[in-house]
Amino acid sequence: MIKVRKALSIILDSIRKPLPGEKVDLLDGPDRVLACDIRAKCTLPPFDNSAMDGYALRSHDTQGASKDKPRVLKVIEDLRAGYIAKKIIKDNQAIRIMTGASIPRGADSVVMVEFTKKVPGAKEAGEELIEVFKEVKMGENVRKAGEDVKKGEKVLKKGTILRPEDLGLLAALGVSKIKVARRPRVGILATGDELIDVKERLSRGKIRNSNSYILSGQIIKSGGIPVDLGIAKDDRRKVRRDIEKGLKEDLDILVVIGGISVGDYDLVKDVLLELGMDMRFWRVAMRPGKPLAFGTIDSIPVFGLPGNPVSSAITFEEFVRPSILKMQGVKNLFRPVVTAILMEGFRKKKGLRYFIRVKLKNKAGKFYAVLTGPQGSGIINSLVLADGILIAPEEVEELKKGAMVSVRLLRHGCDGEAV
Repeated sequence: MIKVRKALSIILDSIRKPLPGEKVDLLDGPDRVLACDIRAKCTLPPFDNSAMDGYALRSHDTQGASKDKPRVLKVIEDLRAGYIAKKIIKDNQAIRIMTGASIPRGADSVVMVEFTKKVPGAKEAGEELIEVFKEVKMGENVRKAGEDVKKGEKVLKKGTILRPEDLGLLAALGVSKIKVARRPRVGILATGDELIDVKERLSRGKIRNSNSYILSGQIIKSGGIPVDLGIAKDDRRKVRRDIEKGLKEDLDILVVIGGISVGDYDLVKDVLLELGMDMRFWRVAMRPGKPLAFGTIDSIPVFGLPGNPVSSAITFEEFVRPSILKMQGVKNLFRPVVTAILMEGFRKKKGLRYFIRVKLKNKAGKFYAVLTGPQGSGIINSLVLADGILIAPEEVEELKKGAMVSVRLLRHGCDGEAV
């Protein structure tokens, strides 16, 4: 039995190169992983433009302007976003301008419309005049060309998991196609005579196969493609047949659930060895999830996960998820960890790393953690209620109420106050 850190190191060391890249449309980019750096081919914004609705003018024409002593300027043109001014601004002139419109020639700043007033009767006399009540500084309310992004600048790094805002930046830069890592194909084979498909009628002694659905969701959220290999019964020939069939599915990773412990019908480990698996380890010093196997068959990483739903989900989170991410070239393989104050104590067995499901509450800038209830490895609801996983180190035997603990976040939201 090896420690969690050692097991993880062995697994990640076995994945040496990311999968090859492929080009996809920008709209297919969310949660995909960039396979190359991206540099800007233009500046953002591409031209000086107005940050406000108002009047483009020369700043020195507003010197000394106030409510009591407004400066009067002549409006020579109206300018909407998307158009270029036809006229050049000269002294004591202004152009009415909308947000995003290109700054006219001759202007160096924009006064907000709130600090201006039209001079009554001027239009009837054949011209439009405004009063300016505020002294404007040079460059005020002007978005300068390149203030966001400069041409040639590296805007996104290889290995970035693309978010909506990343896609928006790429669209603004005129990037319509992106090179991303191919999504890993991850085979899921559940095992056990007790398992039935979700569509089958439940009878005494049988349970529905929830593991394949939990893992499929986890694979998708990790950027992979789940490949359902069905349910193998507790028969050596059938388990071998289904594993061999799965290995022909052009998989990047194979996950076999159940049958990996020491019972009379736990056949998976022996079958994997028969198929030539280079078994790197079996059993990890953790709870839940101790009966875990890892190795390779023809360079394909193979995980033998425990059959209890929580054990399966936790071991996937700790070992398979980082593997899927590394295959895509992601650098940061792990979820954020926060420090929380434990609201109830519990005891654990020394020598094992515990992964405790907790709910979090954010109050006055501090996180508070409370267990989601019973922590049995078959209690799926302990996962459903969890905001994160409390990681209790091997050397600890007791965590007391009020202790500061490390919690790996599973989701963004938790009970708390607005900041």
